[in-house]
Amino acid sequence: MLLGRRARGLVLTGALLIIVSYYYFHLLESHSQSNQNNFEASPRPTWNGKPDDIVTPAASLPQKSWTHTVQESTPLRKPTPVPSTSTTLTTSGASTTRALLSLPTRTAEENDVKTPKVSTSDVLLIFKTGASTIWKRMPLHLTTTLSNGRFPNIVVYSDLEEPLSSNILSVDVLANVSEVIKSYDRPAYDSYQELRNPQGINTYREYSLLPGDESTAVLPGSPPGWRLDRYKFIPMLTHAQQNWPDLKWYIYIEDDSFLFIDNLLDYLSDLSPDAAPAYYGAYSGDGNDTFAQGGSGIVFSRSLMRSVFGGKKVPTLEEYGNYTSNSCCGDIVLGKVLRDHGIFVNERTYGTASLRPEPPWRTGFDTSMWCEKVFSFHHLHQRDLVELDLFDKTAKRPAIFRDVYERFIAQHIGVGERTGWDNFATKYEVTSNTTTVPLALSVESDRPALQAAFETPKACKGACHALKDCLGWRHDSAKKICRLDAVAKLGRETSPQPKWEEKTIITSGWMVERIEERLIGDRCDGKGS
Repeated sequence: MLLGRRARGLVLTGALLIIVSYYYFHLLESHSQSNQNNFEASPRPTWNGKPDDIVTPAASLPQKSWTHTVQESTPLRKPTPVPSTSTTLTTSGASTTRALLSLPTRTAEENDVKTPKVSTSDVLLIFKTGASTIWKRMPLHLTTTLSNGRFPNIVVYSDLEEPLSSNILSVDVLANVSEVIKSYDRPAYDSYQELRNPQGINTYREYSLLPGDESTAVLPGSPPGWRLDRYKFIPMLTHAQQNWPDLKWYIYIEDDSFLFIDNLLDYLSDLSPDAAPAYYGAYSGDGNDTFAQGGSGIVFSRSLMRSVFGGKKVPTLEEYGNYTSNSCCGDIVLGKVLRDHGIFVNERTYGTASLRPEPPWRTGFDTSMWCEKVFSFHHLHQRDLVELDLFDKTAKRPAIFRDVYERFIAQHIGVGERTGWDNFATKYEVTSNTTTVPLALSVESDRPALQAAFETPKACKGACHALKDCLGWRHDSAKKICRLDAVAKLGRETSPQPKWEEKTIITSGWMVERIEERLIGDRCDGKGS
């Protein structure tokens, strides 16, 4: 009896020890994992492209370890290579623990609405700039587009290597192709070499009306930056593919553009990066000469980047040098390269209207895009960039064109008419002997008003009133031209006229009641989410 009790006691004691050991083992393992917070980002790969290797930008900077402390309000993410330099990311276990404890949690409903299926870690953000604009345009992107480390993968391409911040260095994407440029376009080559002239140490190419600005008379003709810009596209995308080969999407943007990134990522979530090679942008050109306008932003799929710029026969600037030197712009050259590979913008369709090649004040608002999400605007001044960033960050729903109109346009159009103002109405034109207004758009009793539209601003306004789809009108007093449009477009103050031109007064106006009825009346409830 006594022996049986002792045996049972030993069994129970052994079981208890096993349970206690199992508990402490997992407790120690959990504690060990919570303190593994030191990571070293892999160094940025160098370009093994043609004809030479691009020197890694970090090599020209003093080698140092950039330390980033994870703040309590910053969600943790896996460290990724910073495009401009090799970076060591160091965090302390204590600060990491506090960050984890302080992170806000989202409900399932909020995650469905606010978190796109494609995230910024899935894309490479490509900025194109140049020595003549980088210091005038890029610094504000550091506090708007690139603020808070939102994009893990970024690269800034230019025609001169310069440190933009402590951890972003622009890549001179023309470094290995300057001799090719020289053989096809000597003025562009001279512009490129002038950027490296040691005499220009205190010469700034910003044209900001400050002491030290480079003279606009240097190299008469096209501005030096514009001459070089068209040569950047082929080496730029080749470099991007070879350094970031496995990302889902490659988003190209210029230094005077603003991107509503959440809207764009949401759009890309419905597309496959590994389907047939494709690229998306603002449709331009005719027939078989179509391309995507660069300033609006262009999105390239992973399959396109791999097949064209990572394939067996990568296009080179030498191959397209003659075509490039005779083209005005790099986006046209890019369109040619991609068409030669059987790839057309927006898969041979007009595509989305959400990538805009103009600023909000030049956008024509109509019913077709009124409730659509906006992806980008182009040709922006620095004030525009900040205002759009604030608008995007404070919006109660994903930004749609109606909300942009309400925020930036409505109050100015509401006056009805402005003298010394150009709203760029263009759809129809009426002069003393011609009209492009289709007769089917007007009733017979209104045709005399249309025929007299060119005479005065009042007559031009009357013609717009007679044309049922007209939302805006524009009258030129010297040329005696009335132009009418079916979109609501704000425009801007007229520019000073050259002395040799006949003096004219431009008067513009809008059909305010029609705009309120056809556009503003649609509040797009539930359409912007």
